[in-house]
Formats: sequence, structure tokens, C-alpha cells
Amino acid sequence: MKHSTNRLRAWALVLAVSWGSCAKPPVVSDTGYSGTWERGTEVVKSRLAIVELAGEYHVRWTRLSADGRWKTVCDWNGRCEEFVDGEKTSDYTFKTWIDPESRLLRVECTGLVQKPQEAHFHWIDELSVKEQGHRLLVRTLEEQGKVYESRGPKRNFKKISNDVEDPPPGWSPPRG
Repeated sequence: MKHSTNRLRAWALVLAVSWGSCAKPPVVSDTGYSGTWERGTEVVKSRLAIVELAGEYHVRWTRLSADGRWKTVCDWNGRCEEFVDGEKTSDYTFKTWIDPESRLLRVECTGLVQKPQEAHFHWIDELSVKEQGHRLLVRTLEEQGKVYESRGPKRNFKKISNDVEDPPPGWSPPRG
């Protein structure tokens, strides 16, 4: 009896491992800006989900700390809220456009921090796709009225999927 129980457990383990290996990893290819991009550490992760819909780009940002105490959530219309320990601390609004000269995607953020003390903020970032669509370089062009000529702060995001979670109605992932 003990022998057959061990055999049953062994088969259950084999099936679980083989079923788990059947799950397909997300597709990552060069689809331009569209897809999900991520950067961060074990402490906090930041994700950009980008879609092109009816000739316009929409960006949804999500930031989450590992302990869940700090998070920023956005909708596809560019409205965002930031929370710390469950309490709302900030509101953001994102606007996107393709710059006619550089042909690169630009993202403008305006917002208001309500806590711990009230403060307005504003920045403009320029996004460029690198490394055959596997890296997104985000460079700040303007921050709080300061214009960076060529050496603004830079951040790199790694593409983690051609798809996006909870896409807006009418969008489907591009084939890459």
C-alpha cells in the first residue's frame, strides 16, 4: 500500500511539472512601443503598458512596492492615483503624442501630491525603442520647468510581453 501511494505521488509530481511546462512564456518581439515594459528592483517595480489605438498611443503606468504599501494605478485615459499604506497621496494625468521632428513618443505628466504636503509637478519624457524592440529608453526632456538640452535623466525598461493586461476595448496585440 505504501509503495503505491509513493508511486501515485511521483506520478502527480510528474504531471504537475509537465503541465506547468506547457504554459507558454509571453511573446516578446519588436512591435514598436506596444506591449508591456518593466523596470525596478525587488523593492519596487514600475510597469508601462503601451497600446496604439486609432492612431493614438495610450500609456498606463503601474508601480507597486513588494510589501504592497506603495502603489500607483492608472487607467487607459491617462488618469492615475498614488497610494501609500492605503491612503491616496497623489493624482497624475498623462498625455501622449508623437513629436513631429524626432518621430518619437512623448509623454507629459502633470500632477498634484496631496500628502505629506501639497506640491504640483510636471515633466515631459521622450521614449525610444532600442535593441530590436526589447528595451525602452525613457529620457526626461523637461522637469518642473527645467529643460534638459541633451543629458536629462534616463531610465531603461525591459519588454516583458507584446500583450498588455486588461487592454482597452478594441485593442489587440500587434504581431511581431
